[in-house]
Amino acid sequence: MRTFEVLELFAERRRPMALHEIYTELGYPQSSTTNLLKSMVLLGYLNYNRIKRTYLPTMRLNLLGNWVAGYMQQEGGFRELVEEMQRRTDETVGIATQNDLFVQYLFLTAPGHQFKNVPPDGTMRLLVDSSAGRAMMARMNDRAIDKLCRYTNHYEMSDSRVNYAEVMKDISWIRHVGYCYFPNWPTPDVSSISIALDADLHGIPLSIGVGGLAERISREKADILATMRELIAAFNARRAAVRDAAADQPDAPGDAEDN
Repeated sequence: MRTFEVLELFAERRRPMALHEIYTELGYPQSSTTNLLKSMVLLGYLNYNRIKRTYLPTMRLNLLGNWVAGYMQQEGGFRELVEEMQRRTDETVGIATQNDLFVQYLFLTAPGHQFKNVPPDGTMRLLVDSSAGRAMMARMNDRAIDKLCRYTNHYEMSDSRVNYAEVMKDISWIRHVGYCYFPNWPTPDVSSISIALDADLHGIPLSIGVGGLAERISREKADILATMRELIAAFNARRAAVRDAAADQPDAPGDAEDN
């Protein structure tokens, strides 16, 4: 956990940092921080400048995850969907996926105006406490939703106990209308609208959401929903066309069974 917290600190500061800065900022003991940083240097993930006595991540870190964006892109134009939806709605748009009891934002695109409150890529929130999560939960059966609520309570993930009956009332409405609208959440001045996608990432559920300042989302809700539905329908049609085209391709030599 400390290794990742060190790396996230560098991602936030974006500059070389000295030992005392790192352990002071993170609240770690000096001795264990020294040992941790030395190990990361020996593994090639941090560079140590002996003259300035500072640390800086190396390009080896980039190699760990630079394939992910291309991998997602190969799965079917998710990035283009997000960018077009952001352009049309002029609000923050993101794709989220289920990660155990949480949703995690894979990538987000923000508008250029100041009326926004954008979480960083990779941010995680509880499934039961987010519009993206509720939209995905509406695709689950009731037993699976019950387990999610019980596990969330068991591990005391939420600030207050999750009430299954209240969650199911909201889930029933989402199933009826096909989207989840979370007004004034996770903060009073923010709202979001999410729709579960038919497409998944190798079996991992996905949803797409539009969020922004509550007043703006409330005022433009009907238009935002119309845009989301239009673009999702076009996205699904493109994916279906690609699948059909692939299915029509003749077998490569040697693929067919010999008679």
